[in-house]
Amino acid sequence: MRDPESNLLEFIAGCAVDEDIYYLAAALGPGHDYYDPDPGPPTRMFVFGRTPKEEWFYHDLQDFQVMSTELVPEEEGGRPRRVLALDFYGQLEDYSRAGATIEYVSAEGADFPGGLTRLRLLGDALFCAGTRGQIYHRGDGGWRQLPTQFATAFCEEDEDESDLDDFDSWLEDFGHLLELGDAPALPRDPMERDAELRRRFADWRAHMTHVREDERFNQLLAEFRMGSVNDLCGTGFADLYAIGSQGLIAHWDGSSWTVPEQVTTAELFHACRTDQGRLVFVGMDGTIVTGDISTGFECLHHDVSEGINFNSACQYKQQVYIGSENGGLYVYSLETGAVEPLLEGIPEELRDATIVDISSVGSVLWVLTPWDLIRFDGTAWQVIVHPDNG
Repeated sequence: MRDPESNLLEFIAGCAVDEDIYYLAAALGPGHDYYDPDPGPPTRMFVFGRTPKEEWFYHDLQDFQVMSTELVPEEEGGRPRRVLALDFYGQLEDYSRAGATIEYVSAEGADFPGGLTRLRLLGDALFCAGTRGQIYHRGDGGWRQLPTQFATAFCEEDEDESDLDDFDSWLEDFGHLLELGDAPALPRDPMERDAELRRRFADWRAHMTHVREDERFNQLLAEFRMGSVNDLCGTGFADLYAIGSQGLIAHWDGSSWTVPEQVTTAELFHACRTDQGRLVFVGMDGTIVTGDISTGFECLHHDVSEGINFNSACQYKQQVYIGSENGGLYVYSLETGAVEPLLEGIPEELRDATIVDISSVGSVLWVLTPWDLIRFDGTAWQVIVHPDNG
């Protein structure tokens, strides 16, 4: 396998267009920290086509941190198919052979603080979601945010704040910072040093007591801790499922949310709806959840190690292919219910790989890793290497 440091491109999102075309986003440079507040280089958007010969086409999106892509099929009346790219900070590019447009999802525009990570076309309805329980829907009047108060019940785990009132805990958490910057040096004498540390702790505790009484601070803290919505699925605006932090599963019927009984506390990352209407949610610790809002949900029991984190899923024929982080591909049989790692007949590039995307179109399965695009036609695997990653 190639040394990742030799790759100039890191693929971070993608979607299949058809059996011969795939659309993907790349960060420029190995090890690029994609969550850096300063995105640095632009996101480079690629179209890969197989016919009449294999070719790569690209355009750059300046000031974009693309997190998710989506295909919008050709519409009646002649509007060509198009591909969309969602930026972490709320920008959305609409790209087709007719040209490209960019709009903001949030009414805040350029002042939007960010946090959007997933774009979904469900039926003919477009949605996006992300951190702090955000879900947006694009209707005839533009984008609007759906109410998601349910996400407060699925907040990120946080340590007991009472621990911060304990001197020993405070010293363990912050002691290494006390002699940085312009702070006066601590005394060398052990007794004087202990007295000075306790004085600084008392000052810090008084400051934090004042901060915790600030209503604006508490509101911001509550928003920060609100659970993330990592993915969406369903059939449209009146049948929408949201999954995310702490095992979050919620269903929107077009007017209100229903939160079923919690079946896991594992973070759920990806939602898949099969051709038969079965829902499959995958996430941390090898978690696979199946069911629907009518019959309820349950965790699928299998022999996969809890050390495996699932991050993507897609039906291909009578199986759901499940991607993982540093664990390659797994296969969930819709006929037998078995879950097994895919080990035989696969290219080396898929072994222990991190999977970025899995897409199925017609008779073809596309798999994207951070370094390679891989195509499976039901018989043979083809590893497609971009020239900059060769």
